[in-house]
Amino acid sequence: MLFTTVKRPIRVLSNTLITSTLLLSASAYSGEKIDKTLDTSSSPKIDIQHVNGQADIRVWDKPQVKVTGELGDSTEEFTFEQQGDVVVIHVEVERAKKGWWGKDNEGDELVIYVPANSDVDYSAVNADVRLDGVRNGVDIDVVNGDVSLNNVAQHIDVESVNGDLSLTSVEGRVNAETVNGEIALQHKGKEAISVASVNGRMKVETTSADVSVESVNGRIELALSHIDMLRVTTVNGRIDANLVLNENGTVKASSVGGAMDFNFQKDVSAQFDIEAHAGGDIINKLSKDEVKEPKYGPSSWLRFTNNGGRGNVDISTVHGRIALDQK
Repeated sequence: MLFTTVKRPIRVLSNTLITSTLLLSASAYSGEKIDKTLDTSSSPKIDIQHVNGQADIRVWDKPQVKVTGELGDSTEEFTFEQQGDVVVIHVEVERAKKGWWGKDNEGDELVIYVPANSDVDYSAVNADVRLDGVRNGVDIDVVNGDVSLNNVAQHIDVESVNGDLSLTSVEGRVNAETVNGEIALQHKGKEAISVASVNGRMKVETTSADVSVESVNGRIELALSHIDMLRVTTVNGRIDANLVLNENGTVKASSVGGAMDFNFQKDVSAQFDIEAHAGGDIINKLSKDEVKEPKYGPSSWLRFTNNGGRGNVDISTVHGRIALDQK
């Protein structure tokens, strides 16, 4: 049997404790239709281990967790039980059954209803997951699959190796990562956010004052508000950033190739330290300060203080382009 890894595993309980806390346990098998409900608190922890198929997680106004849908042909066992205040939803598949790894194989089709104040932990191998309305945090880990989150708050950790991440109307701390896939993030709040993709476009809109973005290849579009700290790193991606730099705010950005365009507010106050190490270009539309070049060698640099220099902007590239402008 194959078990996927869960970031916060549930500890094995003693037989006595299981007997006293298990309110309901339901098992089902391949091809069966599911319609099961458990009574819970208004803010339970939900531990979901899925393998193949689709999961649609929705909120409702009942202190209950309900699972409906149909199990896939490769499902060996479905477990739905409660341990204390943790609701366990585990799907196990037949490892020897050919074809379960590919997403073309029909997997489970699950719809899961949870209280709005649930804390949801979901992991899967080949599955698309959609989650809407959970307000007490989510932790999602998918190997192959797209993740869509809407109206989620508190803390958000979401990862997919191969898949797109779509996060709309989310609040709280955010960490979103994918290797091959796009990230679209619409966030509000002051908590720190971190997004990363190896190969894929990223579009980030946030009011957070603390933003971290990493990419190898792919375009990064940043629509930011008032920034205390912005960290941007790319190898060969393109960066388009619009922001307001707060007093004593800091921007740190670096690239190997590609282009980085930073648009600040009018009359931004900061010390600027801009470097191109091996033949890159620097374009300055913020001030009349000119780019310097050595007598010998391909490097260039631009250092100046703008309107008192209360913030700090440190941007470097190996052989890319850096452009500074104002909105």
